[in-house]
Amino acid sequence: MAVQKMSFKSISDLLNANAKPLLVVFSCVMAMIFLFFAYKWWIVKRERAAQYDFAFLMTEYDAMSREKEPQWDVLLEKFEKNYEKHSYSSLLPYYLGYKVQILLAQDKKEEALETLHKMITGIVPSSPMLAMYEMERALIQLDSDDVQLKEVALQTLKNLANNSTNMFRDSAQYYLGCYYWSQNNIEEAREIWQQLVDEQRDEKMAPSPWVDQVQAQLALTIV
Repeated sequence: MAVQKMSFKSISDLLNANAKPLLVVFSCVMAMIFLFFAYKWWIVKRERAAQYDFAFLMTEYDAMSREKEPQWDVLLEKFEKNYEKHSYSSLLPYYLGYKVQILLAQDKKEEALETLHKMITGIVPSSPMLAMYEMERALIQLDSDDVQLKEVALQTLKNLANNSTNMFRDSAQYYLGCYYWSQNNIEEAREIWQQLVDEQRDEKMAPSPWVDQVQAQLALTIV
């Protein structure tokens, strides 16, 4: 009986001796859990704010694009301010994407190329959006007077058109054919467009919107 009392006393003394360290550990764990959920809540709130502002600017862009004399400078400033405001948001590439469209509407191709370069260097190589921005940059560069730059752009467009993993491959094929056609390389244009049509023949879920336009071009007889 005395041994049992001593055992209980020993356990009690042990718990009392370790009560403070245990309380500290418990408090640290609870603090970490609180900080984790607070961080998650902050991220959700941040993304919602960015989405709200972006949706508003998208609506304003659509409305302005239908105006006879759009005030692009005013809208561009708004996109730039919101880009800075939401500098940690996952929507940043989309803000820059609209900035590119506004710059092109103002015929500011050099600035548009600089913005696209910034977007491309900031995107992870595995992102499916990378191909779309590379294609857009190549299409702008093809209008350049720099022969060497045009050659690089053409090779980029060829690579995108021949890349079976590129989700924008049909667009690259279409624009590559358009470039060939504009350069009077009719046979090369027909070849890449026919490839587009053949690859899309069995596509039932999401057929390419370019097929109808391509087929109309392929039906033309060049004299």
